[in-house]
Amino acid sequence: MIDLKHRKFIQIGFLAIITLIICYSSIQSMRANAWYFNALNTLKQLPLPLLDNTELALAENAIKIATELEPTQPHYWQLYAYIKMRLLSDTKESINDLDYKNGVYKQAEQALLKSVDLRQSWPDSWIELAKVTSYQEGASDRVYTYIQQAKKIGPFNFEVHAGAIQIALMNWHALPPKYKALYVQELKLAVKHGYKFNQIFDVAKQVNGLPILCLSMQFGTDFEKVRISNHYKKYCRS
Repeated sequence: MIDLKHRKFIQIGFLAIITLIICYSSIQSMRANAWYFNALNTLKQLPLPLLDNTELALAENAIKIATELEPTQPHYWQLYAYIKMRLLSDTKESINDLDYKNGVYKQAEQALLKSVDLRQSWPDSWIELAKVTSYQEGASDRVYTYIQQAKKIGPFNFEVHAGAIQIALMNWHALPPKYKALYVQELKLAVKHGYKFNQIFDVAKQVNGLPILCLSMQFGTDFEKVRISNHYKKYCRS
């Protein structure tokens, strides 16, 4: 039988262990958060155009440490994926290396899969996952499923509209009918966001899709205001 005195010592010891675990967890969380904001602030301060990848590599290292310290934070994984894709777009000497590109795509995809697994109600992660997967598979059924999941969670989210339009334009030469219907639908939804729609021109330019975008808006009442805008005149009538 354990007497009262020993029982109290056991209880105190047990509470001390729990306290230490909580303290350790809190410290890890604070350290991870510090590294996350280190990466985020580094990205915000990057010059345009980017002269070299030194600062971007520092941001990558910071977010990698954050995910190692606290791997259950979905926004850490989303930022990790963003940095990997940014490194790919800004690493000119590696842009033609197919193995390098596929490796980066896979790392970004895995990071976004972790993000959506940890927080399934975040449409931004789902549409980013759709875009990264489309770089590898084109307009596949899996990509379409990810887009639909993003739309289900964020039906009025502009980033979802823009992402779906980007995927359609990137793969227009081999786009299945369901994707073309989706493209038209998302274009009509995106135009309802007013001045934000101007970003669609930039998206189309990045993927060499301006001719398709301009042709899509030549007719129809949905795009009447767009057709008299400066962006339309700049990109579609030049």
